Parts: sequence; C-alpha cells; structure tokens
Amino acid sequence: MILALLFLSSCGLIIVNQSQAPANTERTEQLQTTEPVTEPETRRPTVDTTSADELKNESDALLKGLSVVRAKGSRLVVATVDETFLMGDGSETKLTSDRVARLNALSEKLDADIDVKTFTESELKRQLAEAAAQGAYFADVLAVPQSMVGYLASEGLVESLRTVPKFDMSAEYFNADSVAAMTAGHYVYGAAGAGCFEPEKTYAVYFNKAMAKELGLDLYGLVFDGRWTLDEYEKAAEAAVSSGKKPAVCSPSVNINEVLLYGSGFDYTKNVTDRTPEAVTFDSGFSDLCLRFRNMAEAHASQNAKTEFLNGGALFLIDTLSAAEEMAASPLVWGLLPTPKLDEKSGYTSYLKNDAVVLCIPKYQGDLELSGDFIEALFASSYKYIKYDYLYHYFTKVLRDNDSVSTLKIILENENYDFVNIMRSGYPTLYGNTADAFTQLVAGTLTFEEYAEREEDVKEYLARWFPVKGR
Repeated sequence: MILALLFLSSCGLIIVNQSQAPANTERTEQLQTTEPVTEPETRRPTVDTTSADELKNESDALLKGLSVVRAKGSRLVVATVDETFLMGDGSETKLTSDRVARLNALSEKLDADIDVKTFTESELKRQLAEAAAQGAYFADVLAVPQSMVGYLASEGLVESLRTVPKFDMSAEYFNADSVAAMTAGHYVYGAAGAGCFEPEKTYAVYFNKAMAKELGLDLYGLVFDGRWTLDEYEKAAEAAVSSGKKPAVCSPSVNINEVLLYGSGFDYTKNVTDRTPEAVTFDSGFSDLCLRFRNMAEAHASQNAKTEFLNGGALFLIDTLSAAEEMAASPLVWGLLPTPKLDEKSGYTSYLKNDAVVLCIPKYQGDLELSGDFIEALFASSYKYIKYDYLYHYFTKVLRDNDSVSTLKIILENENYDFVNIMRSGYPTLYGNTADAFTQLVAGTLTFEEYAEREEDVKEYLARWFPVKGR
C-alpha cells in the first residue's frame, strides 16, 4: 500500500505538505481494507525530504551567523512564570532534551551564565514594578504569559523591541503575527517565535472517525482541500446533533467560542507599524460572524471530556495537543484536525492558551542589545528542528493515522495572536468594547445596533492610548 502522506527513508521523515494543496486536490486515506489504495494521478504533493539532522544543522548555522554581544561570563537573567518552554518539564522526552541542549548552546554563544528565575505572576509584577520605580535592574529578558503583556505595556515596564540595536523582527524565526499583535503606533511590546514552541498549550480538534464515517463526513478531505471552515464545522456539528450525539465536548476551563474564533485566524484589530490600531468589529462582516456563532451547536463542557469523547459520546473533542498522548492507546479510533478557518480564502492557524509564553525586554535591563541578542539567538537556535522532532515523536508514538500526521504539521505551522486578547490585562476597556461585546452579541444580550454606537468611542480610546509617536 502506498502511504499517501508520510514514510520513512534514509534521509528522514517525508511529509506531504497538504496545507498548501489546491482546492481541487484529491487525497487518499490509509484505510483498514483489503483493497489497494493508490494515489490519484492529479495529485502533486509538496514533499519535505529534510531530516532532523539537516534541520538542526540549519538552525545551528542561523545561530552561528548571528552577530551578538559577548557577555564575557557574566549572568543573563530570564524572569518567567513558567520555565518549561526553556528548560523542559523534566521528562525523558526529545522535546525536553532539545530545550536543555538549546539552553547550553545559547550560553556558549553569548558567553553568559543563563539564570532562569521563576516567579508567580503576582510576584513578577510586584518585583518588576518595584525595581522600575527605583530605576534598578531586575532581569535581562521577561518570558511571560501573553495575557500579562497588557499590564506590562500599560505600566511602562517594557522596552520597545524597535529600540534594540540590530534587532531583526522580520527574521523567519519570529512569528510575524505575534509581532503585529504586539505592535501599536511606534511601539512593539514583545514577540514570540520558534523559541516559544509550546505544543502543550496549543489547541486542536479531535474527531471520532467511525462517527464521522457514519455521518458521511470526509473531514480530512475538507482540511486538505482548504475547505475546513467554521461553516463546515457547524454542518458537521449539526449532523452529530441530528444523529442524537453531542457535537463537541471540552473541559469547563475551555472557552469554546474563543478557541474557534481565534483558531479561525480572526483578530479584533488591524495592527500596522506606525499606525494606531483599528478595530474591525463595526462592519457587517463582524455582525454576520456573531450571528454564525449564535446559531452554532453548543459544545458541552465536561470535567471528563476526554472520557466522554473516548466512550463515543461526541463527534469532536476540543483540547490541547497533549491530549493526544493521553489518548494514544484508547480503543476509539480518533483523528486530529486543525481548528477550522474563518473562510476558504484564509489560512489555517492555531489557538494558543492565554498562558502561552511571549518574550519582552524590561526597562533597566543590564544591556539592551544583549537582551535582544538572547531573544534572537533563542529563536534562531530553535528554528524548524524542534517542531520536526516533536512531529516525529507523534508520528512514531502517538497519532493513529497518516492524515493526522499531516494535520499536525498544519497545526504547528502558524499560531494566531490577537492584540485585544494580549492587551486585556492593561486595557480592559478595549477588551470590553470588542471581545466582551462579541460574547454579548453572540448571547443576544447586546444588539449590533447598540454596539455600533460605540464606534467613535473605541476609535478615540485607541488613539489616546496607542498614538503614533516616537518616530
């Protein structure tokens, strides 16, 4: 049988990049059948034939090519509330070993002893604010939850990344969407990228393959044809309801509308360098989106969501990628999907938990250039190969079919960041007039006509707090 998506060869894992397939591309799934499965002649996949070693060599070359400040054996402090993204979780996994080896490489590159100091979020806020009030050193780099950036911005506790000498935010190892989502006026508050890879905080959609087949759903086909959209998700959910099943289950801690909205690639504002952010919530398209969510079959919150899903109680499970590890040996045959897109013209993106790490530079750091060099070196030294190693582990140990491997690759390609969500902790009024208004519009407690009356106030608010200045 031809494995349509993935196989092993002497040069490493070979993956069909089906997220780039044209809309009319056909695909074949590995089926449990005695009939041979062959590739349609119309298929012209894009194949990645690079191996882990080759990708590691590329990231090593990127790191070697960076011109950095040499700290001459001094200490570089990274203050964080979650050290896992940098040091691993202590488990004997490839992801942890990659993270530990990377930290050693950074220390050698910068000639610095890297000290990772972990705080609770409240402790970090308090101690950083106290140091800043005295003009005193606290740390060289902040690795904080994206939900904390708004507080740091509103309190003036971080430097703009645009002030860092030689800092190249256009480099391929930065997540461009994260840079845009933390850009307001002339200021760039922080960034994420290859160095912040946290699959344990990345959401995906799991589905019951047998139930999908019974309902006549070709969900992988929709993904690979570029047609896995919110509309198609809703059609699938309605089909489950009509058959007497729950459309989706998730943990009570999961805001399903938030996962689907941000996971679709939607952003509440348009952010461009040297321009005040603009809300995109006052046109008919946003009104239609709210109505779509209002009519969407409701996911069921459950303390035992995975168990309920594995017992065949729902078509979909909304959970992080780490759930796959827990379900790897389950009798239920499940598949993996990215979160659905906003529309067919959009690209696939992934939703990250609000505690996903982003990097910022605090005021009164020891050396602004060294702080920037650490961030660039971290991202460059992580580029491509760490995600590849994770993908390889899931292929060999976790996922249940070849199509899931290709969808995992899609999930890992691009995470979505949103300015309003990131700035919530420092600018609750902005959140209240956009994201919270979305919740009210979906619930029907606020009409779009009533909401439209806020447009000028929102414009004035954005202009007041995020003006274009400092050029």
